[in-house]
Amino acid sequence: MSVAQITPAGATPAGVAVQRIALRDGALSASVLTLGAILQSLRLAEGPSCAVGFPCAEDYAGAMQYCGAIVGPVAGRLSGAEALIGDTLWRFEPNDGRNLLHGGTEGLHARVWEIAACGPAHVTLRTRLRHCEGGFPGERVFEARYRLAEGALHLDLVSRTDRPTLVNLAPHAYFNLRGSGRLTGHVLRVAADSVLPIGPDLCPTGGPVPVSGPLDLRAGQPLDSGGATYDHCYCLAPARGPLRPVARLTFPGAPVLELATTEPGLQVHDAATHAQPCFGVALESQCWPDAARHPGFPSILLTQEGGARMQRTIWTLRHEREEKT
Repeated sequence: MSVAQITPAGATPAGVAVQRIALRDGALSASVLTLGAILQSLRLAEGPSCAVGFPCAEDYAGAMQYCGAIVGPVAGRLSGAEALIGDTLWRFEPNDGRNLLHGGTEGLHARVWEIAACGPAHVTLRTRLRHCEGGFPGERVFEARYRLAEGALHLDLVSRTDRPTLVNLAPHAYFNLRGSGRLTGHVLRVAADSVLPIGPDLCPTGGPVPVSGPLDLRAGQPLDSGGATYDHCYCLAPARGPLRPVARLTFPGAPVLELATTEPGLQVHDAATHAQPCFGVALESQCWPDAARHPGFPSILLTQEGGARMQRTIWTLRHEREEKT
């Protein structure tokens, strides 16, 4: 095809139309929704989608509202639903107990993004938040640039603001290399020597601690094995840096999924407590959660003086036999 295929994909509860953009480059294909800039599918040749997705916008509700979406403007939890920005303490409406999760109910996952540019193998989606919309300061513009190339899906997330604010975006796609069912048989590796300790509310309780036991994913750990469950941020680096491979997900007979990112953290969430337990594993490349409340964490402050911020994530799908040749 010479142009992107754009088709209807339902509507939001408010009646706003949602579109699906189908992308293809060789054997690799993907589809993206304008709702939340959701990654709806990612597949190699005629195999099943390794990204968990649903047919239409109406299916992305309730417990599935974050599935595949770009979450923000601040991914993860802000403890106490408040943060100091400059000399001002900003308070937000909590949506996860006493905490703010993924930017709240008006977060980027709930918005219908506009199609700014598209082609057979790429699409750029854009959305804007007014000053104080969603509770955060700044007139902000966000872009999600998806592109298929060289057997991989590239995602660049670009953020701009006209005044100091907090920004920590994350792709929240869930992956299941079987295409459906539980994660049993999947093995996940993450190249991280440390992890953030968390309390009962899943907020970090302090700085990084060495990985150990089932939280040590450096050599790989089976998912949905009846042992440990995961909703932890793995500390990849002390700051955003150059693109590097950080995670590898495998399942017997399925293509291997590899993830590379510029981000200093990778939130691993296996959905073990979900109504459909362990239907997929989310690998959320981002800054460390609750960074605004921990001075030693990588900063998520975005200012107009710093210009646009870009974070990059690349997912590569390949068969094992391709790795051995």
